[in-house]
Amino acid sequence: MYDLQVGQIALFVLLGFALPALGMILLAWVLQLILGYHRPNSIKNQPYECGMKPLQSAQVQFDIRYYLYAILFLLFDIEVIFIIPWLLATDQVGAAMGFKWFGPIEILIFFVILAVGLAYAWKKGALEWE
Repeated sequence: MYDLQVGQIALFVLLGFALPALGMILLAWVLQLILGYHRPNSIKNQPYECGMKPLQSAQVQFDIRYYLYAILFLLFDIEVIFIIPWLLATDQVGAAMGFKWFGPIEILIFFVILAVGLAYAWKKGALEWE
């Protein structure tokens, strides 16, 4: 009996998320068919409608430094997402273990590891743009 209730709840939640999304997609499609202005021609089907011919290929190679900066940004940006709830939970962790400095010491170790990673990236020249 318990499995049946769990299955019914799961089905209800699934339909609760799927039906509004599918309904909105269907509504947008029907409104586009009814109200949409659609007259294709050869000029509109060209890659660029602005009237200019493309000067070069659209596939341009980016400098690897853009990717390096993006990865470093993600690394040091995602750490904030982990640190904020971690800071809020340190009081409960310390009280549960009987050692009130456990949480702050743990966070300090994490910051030291991040600082070593930043120093390594700085030493390797990953933050330099020449």
